[in-house]
This record gives sequence, structure tokens and C-alpha cells, in this order.
Amino acid sequence: MPLVPSFRIKLDDQILQGLATVGKFDGKNPCLTCATSGGKIFVYDPYSRRDEQDTPKVRYLNINKNITAVASGRLDPNIGRDILLVGTNTDVMAYDVEENRDVFFKEVPDGVNAMVCGRVGTHNQQPLAVVGGSCNITGYDADGEERFWTVTGDNVRAMALADVTGDGSNELLVGSDDYEIRVFANDDAISEVTEAEKVVGLAHLSGSRFGYALENGTVGVYEGRKRKWRIKSKNRVTAFSAFDLTGDGRKEICVGWSNGKLEVRNQETGEVVYKDSFKSPISALLRADYRQDGGGDDMICCSLDGEVRGYKTQGALGGVGSLKDDEFMDENVKEETLVELNQKRQDLLAELKGYERNTRALYNAGVGGETETTGTIPKDTKVNSSLEMNPEEGCGEVVLSTNNDTVIKAAILFSEEIFDEEARFVYFPNPQRVAKVAIKPKKDSAADVAIKVLVSSRTSSTYHVFEVDFRLPRFCMYLPLKALPQVPASSVQVRIAERLVKIAKWIDDAFMLQTSREVDDYSEECGCHMVCLRDSKPLSIRAVNAGDDGCDVVVHCDDMDTCGEVIQDMTKALGLGDVECTADFPYDMERLRETLTRVDEYNALRSRLVTDVADASNTIKHLIIRAEDSRILKDWKTMTRMYGELRDLNRELIREHQKRVENHEALLAALREVNQTIQKAAKLRAGGPKTKMVAACRQAIKVNNVHALFKIIQLGADLAEQTAGFE
Repeated sequence: MPLVPSFRIKLDDQILQGLATVGKFDGKNPCLTCATSGGKIFVYDPYSRRDEQDTPKVRYLNINKNITAVASGRLDPNIGRDILLVGTNTDVMAYDVEENRDVFFKEVPDGVNAMVCGRVGTHNQQPLAVVGGSCNITGYDADGEERFWTVTGDNVRAMALADVTGDGSNELLVGSDDYEIRVFANDDAISEVTEAEKVVGLAHLSGSRFGYALENGTVGVYEGRKRKWRIKSKNRVTAFSAFDLTGDGRKEICVGWSNGKLEVRNQETGEVVYKDSFKSPISALLRADYRQDGGGDDMICCSLDGEVRGYKTQGALGGVGSLKDDEFMDENVKEETLVELNQKRQDLLAELKGYERNTRALYNAGVGGETETTGTIPKDTKVNSSLEMNPEEGCGEVVLSTNNDTVIKAAILFSEEIFDEEARFVYFPNPQRVAKVAIKPKKDSAADVAIKVLVSSRTSSTYHVFEVDFRLPRFCMYLPLKALPQVPASSVQVRIAERLVKIAKWIDDAFMLQTSREVDDYSEECGCHMVCLRDSKPLSIRAVNAGDDGCDVVVHCDDMDTCGEVIQDMTKALGLGDVECTADFPYDMERLRETLTRVDEYNALRSRLVTDVADASNTIKHLIIRAEDSRILKDWKTMTRMYGELRDLNRELIREHQKRVENHEALLAALREVNQTIQKAAKLRAGGPKTKMVAACRQAIKVNNVHALFKIIQLGADLAEQTAGFE
């Protein structure tokens, strides 16, 4: 059903995608604030002319940098008004629009990709400007002091604050380029969900339910870690939010698309409830009581060409903009609804005729005839599925088989986690009872595979479709070995208060082995050796009985990320709380040492380039004054020489600017490596030790204590402080 706007505004400036907010910068009146072309921010204040006739409705703020994030909020509750937050590739600025002054300005070497303002976890004593950058998240208070810091797996693209756990404190929902959606409680990631593409939008609905949007045009809803529904479009998601437009007390998913379409979907089913269209791509979806007419908040939709529309909920007060069907469904709307219903009727009739035609064909061929001639198959036909490893091809294979003489002619596999195209069709030229489909997941994560298997007799052209649900284990790409030719040099060791039998059972469940058959309460140790078919890296797990203290579990692998995945899976499966470890990863530590050296070099080069630019700026001022003086004195020869030197200096500055850009990109890449290493080291732990380790690493980096950083990664925050005297 089409949406009817409660108000429309046409602005003269473009509104860039995702760079818009609404703030009460005077403490009373909401102002639409957006980034536009040329590195500018404009503030549209529809209430300005009520008090001062000479005050323009649109004011501009020149940032003169590439603006990457815009937000607003009560960063300082004591002043009683919102503060504007502006992020760029190199810094973040808090700006008081009412007083026309900077609240704080902070350099952010990692850049700013996303930003929200609010209270986070136990940091809820004061609101924070939460900045998502390259593999990390930082929270600044009203004075610009860092109060919150944690790491993620990749560049942060979307964030939302909400009380997901129901404990009265806000958790932080984070979507990043590594396809992960994480929920942070304070500094700790308490939940992770893996998707099929980069996450570009997040919106909280209620409780543990939230909506998400991906770069490939997918939108959907999760209830905790369980997906309720999803849909995919050929268009790109450019705006994403949640708002109660139906007035039933439950938020709907609101999606803006690159083709200018606006859709409002039911959070339970994903069905489109309302829709509208714009002439240009949707830039932002915001929420505010913009008209202050007593009718509650509006959903504000902004498009790229500067068009702004507001929509009221169904139960909103006032006439225009209410979505009540009996008041605002005009003849065109009724006609469109009838067309949709007639189309559905025609589709159902065509489907019914197809069933009738197939039934007659089977009847004419003789239902009681042989399978080969009629196309029918035995009633007890079943399709079984299993998983096998194929070391020669370096992949796994889903094995499909029938329980009689019928054959499998084709199969369609659906899984967004495994296939880049989300589905794969496999045709078997020589159909047999058993068919194998090769799979090679890119990462260690469990996945559900929906399979449609086309089964028939050997000579029949009539197919019967069997639907099979297959669960792919998390560590399905590991081939068991009797022994490793060489034990990996890297390892992680943890002590857990659990019996050896339970650890052996976990190994069996995680890696599809049978280790527990040879383990009982009197066994001294158990373990397994494997090789990853994806990258040929060996993996060894050994658990030793430590008596009343539980068991010591040692994981050998030269990939820190793989060790972290194993530890996290064991922690979750056995229901463990705090887990500390001793980590020994010589190759990763050497790479980290080299990366930190590069970071120092890039920072030194950046400082030198900044100094050179400052010196060049002074020279430019001097040359311009000399040139203008020569022009006034009609000393054309000197004026020409001065402008020639200005031209040469300008070319040199352009070259220096390119050096600064290249140096900044290299610095970002190096900082990303550092943050990713910290994030991998954090996954070797769980609970309190994990949180403490991240905070201690941040402190070590801030004071440039490389030795302490390595000790923290190796021993954990508490033991590193005791052994190295780190503060």
C-alpha cells in the first residue's frame, strides 16, 4: 500500500548517502542536518524565521574534508542541547551548532566509518560519541577523552545502541566488513552471527530481535542468533531503519533502495506493508518529532536530490499523513490493490491447471504401469545425505543417495554462507543412485544447506523433487590423520574445570571423529591430529587430565585465528565462563613486531609531511604578497617571477598531497593488522580475561610499550602485569 507523506520539503542541496541526522541544537527545535557535496554540512532549521527574520533557514559548515559519518545527540547532558558529530577519514569533531564552536576535535588515524551517540553498557553514567573505524570501536566523552575501546574483525560499517539483553544497559550492535554481526556488552562480544556479505545496516526492533542489511541487497531479521526471514533484491540498500508505522506497537523494517524505492516490511514475515518511491536514491531514514504538532515522531525519508518526506504512524494525531485506510486510500490505491489481487488469482489458476494437466498425463499413461514408462517412483523412495572428505581435490563432498533403483539427475543447493552466488545447480550427465557435490567453505562456520534433489527412474523425463535439509558442521574442512609429520610451532594452552570424557565428546561433535570411544574417567589424555583441506595447515588438539583441577587443553596450529575458533567453540559447547590461556605464536608476533615498526615509520613520515606543508603555506603567503606588491608597482618582471614560483610550489604541494594520501592508506592498513592481531588474541580467551586483555593491549599501544603488548598477548593481562610490572 502506498505511503502518504505528512509533509514534503525540497532542498537545494544534495544529501549524501547515510550522512544525515536530526538534532535539537538549541534544545527545543529539531533541525535536519546533512552532509552535501564539497565537504560541507548544512543545517536546515524550519523554525528559525519565527524569532529572527534575518536568520536563514539553511546554514553551512565547511569541513573541507571527505565526510564519512554524521550523528547528533546529548553528549553533554548539562548543557541541555544536542551536539553535532562529524567524522572524516582522519578525525572526529564534536560541534556546538548553537554557539558555533568546537566541543572537541580528535585525530583518528583509523578513520571514521560509522558513528552513534548514547550510553554504552556500564559506561552509561555519561553519553559517549561511539566511533567505528578500521577494526576498532572508540567511545569519547564530552571532553574528547577516550572512555571505551574494543576491537572487531574488520572495518566497522554499521552500529546501533539498544538493550538487547534486558539488563537495563545498552549493548552495542556492530556490523563489519568480515560479514559478522556482533553484540558488545561493555568491551566483550557476547554474540556473533556470520552473514554472507558486508553488513551495511542495523536496526533494533525489540529485545534480542534486530534487522540487518547487507551490501548485496539482502535485508532480514534475527531473533538472537536465529534468522527469522530474509529477502534479497537486485538493488542496493542505501538507508535502513526501524519505525512503527502501522501503530500496532511493533516496529517495522524500513528500507531505502538505490532505485529510489522505500519499503516498510513486517518484522515477523518480511511482507511489504507500505511503500513509496522517489526520483533519486534514498539517502537516509531518520526519526524525530519534526513538526512538533503533538502527533509523535515522524519517520523522515531523505533522497539524494534533496527531497525530504515525513510519515506519521497510523495512530498519529492530526489529519494529513495518517495512514488510515478508510481516510486516505483513494481510487488509484484501490485500483492498484485490485490489480495485485487479480494477478495473484491468475497465478493460482495457472498453477492449478498445471496440476490438472500432469494428473491427466499420468492417468492416461496408466498409474498402475511400470516406473520406467509412467514416470512414477516407489512410494517409499527416500534421499539420504552425508558428508565426506576428498583430500585429492582439497574439499568436502555432500553425498546424496536414494534407497532404491531410482537415480539422481540433478541437485540444487542453497546456502549463502558457502556459495558466493548463494545457490548452486549441479547436473549429473550419467545419473546414478549416489551423487556427490563438492563444497569448500571459505571459513570455519556452521551452515544450513537446503537441497532440492531431482529424482526419477533412469529413462523417465519426469522428475520428482525431494527437499533435504543438511547441517554442515563448523569444522567440516578438517581431515583426520593418525599423526602429523611435524607439530606446528604455534600453540595455545588453557586449563578448564571439566572432565576428560566431556572434552573428548566435544572433539567428536566438532570434528566428526570417534575419540570418545577410547576415553573413560581413568584415561590420562586424549586428542586428535588433522589437516585443513582449505590451506593444508595442520591442527593438533591434546587434552591431559590434571586431576582435581580439570584438564589442560593444548591446541597446536600456526594460524592464530583457527586456534581462536577452536577455543571459542569449546567454550560455548562446554558452557565455560572465564577462560585464560598461555599463547605462543612466534610467527604472528614477528609479523606484529614488523607491523608496529611500520606504524612508527608512517607516523614519523606523516609528521614530517605536515611540517613541510606548513612551511610551504608560509612561503605561499610570502610569494602572494610579493606578487601583489609588484603588480601594484607595475613591476611586471618580478610579478611574473613570483607567480612562476607559486606555480612550481603548487605542483610540489600536489605531489606532497599524493604522498600524504599514500602514507595515510598504508598507515590504515598497518593499524588494521595490529587491531586484527589483538582481536585474534582476544578470541583465545573468554569472559573477564578476554575483556581485560583487550583493555590492557589498548593501554600498551597508547604508551607505545611493545614489550608489554607482547606479554599481554602471551600471558593475559593479569599475569603479564605480575611478571613484567606493567601498569
